[in-house]
Amino acid sequence: MNLVFSFLFFILVLCFGSNQDKCHKNTVVFRNNLFVSHSTLKVHCKSRNDDLGEHFVKFQDPAYNFSFHDHLVLTTIFKCNLWKGARLEYHRNFTAYEGAPIYRCGALYTWDIRDDAIYLAKNDKPEQLMYSWIKG
Repeated sequence: MNLVFSFLFFILVLCFGSNQDKCHKNTVVFRNNLFVSHSTLKVHCKSRNDDLGEHFVKFQDPAYNFSFHDHLVLTTIFKCNLWKGARLEYHRNFTAYEGAPIYRCGALYTWDIRDDAIYLAKNDKPEQLMYSWIKG
């Protein structure tokens, strides 16, 4: 049984590991579209292995984004905390990216941060309302 698992793991590495150079990185983008409040957006994302730190995105500044390859064996997950408001009194924590069971290449997750809620567009498809803000 252990030999079968080792063989399957070896096949996975051969199939997907060598393709990492050919595989475009996945990208997560946060756009500050807080048109009403014009407040600064605070973003803090981390995965199992990486804490990306706090980033502040002013209204109409370039978007904050990060790119990465999915983990070969473990599911890649980035959890993020967002804050907005004059005193950052509104917040939301959520999973901004969760990898697929099969190695994913070139995914684009664009989070549109608005005064009313947080929207997501995956791979340039129409965006969907995902989360409302929590005060406090």
